[in-house]
Amino acid sequence: MIARPVDELEATVWAWASRLRAVSLPVEVLPGQSAVGGGSLPGQTLPTWLLALALPSPDGVAARLRAQQPAVVSRIEDDRLVFDPRTVLPEQEESLLAAIIAATGGEATS
Repeated sequence: MIARPVDELEATVWAWASRLRAVSLPVEVLPGQSAVGGGSLPGQTLPTWLLALALPSPDGVAARLRAQQPAVVSRIEDDRLVFDPRTVLPEQEESLLAAIIAATGGEATS
């Protein structure tokens, strides 16, 4: 996952955004940084692309995602729920998108 090319990550996020926009979720595609080593290499980052959802209650949706089986871990940046494709295996993508749709329950921007 650490070796995935940035252009592949960008294409992945645009595909996710398209799927989520199809169910009327407010998504953005943004450049970002991935932490390297799960915190074992402090300050080390790699460029990535992020899927960001602008929702009225990002904390609530994040909690619902963590409560699902399997749990989905996201982060919140600038009041948006953010997902980094560098942390998702290709075979996990469909499950991730289904989990996001289920956890948001059709939330829209306020």
